[in-house]
Amino acid sequence: MWQLDASGALTLAPDLSALPVIDPAAPLSVRAGDAVIRFGGQADGRGFSTARRLRAAGLTATLYADGPLIPDQARHAFQSGFDVVLIDAERLARHGHDGWANALQDAVPTLYAAQAGTRGHETSLWQQRHGQ
Repeated sequence: MWQLDASGALTLAPDLSALPVIDPAAPLSVRAGDAVIRFGGQADGRGFSTARRLRAAGLTATLYADGPLIPDQARHAFQSGFDVVLIDAERLARHGHDGWANALQDAVPTLYAAQAGTRGHETSLWQQRHGQ
């Protein structure tokens, strides 16, 4: 298991098996210690809402995001209140070390751009949606 922190550092994660797991579907309670919030799928945004609500309630412990997230969601995870995004070996292999390491450096207009030269002049989805 790997971890991406808010500074963009990608390192091996320590053993976190002793941490409590927060189910985003369960009623929230503020916990004193560090915790893992599990995402059910990459389209399941309840984990982001849960982290935001816990931070708003005063939680200062370390929050770990765990589950099938993709690099594009890393920035939102940190903005929502997570301290660390956990990345399993399969997701690291699928998106590449650089994909995760650079996840926080990509500016929004560069996201979702096709590879240069694949079909002539390419524009990103951001540019298409905003007419740029």
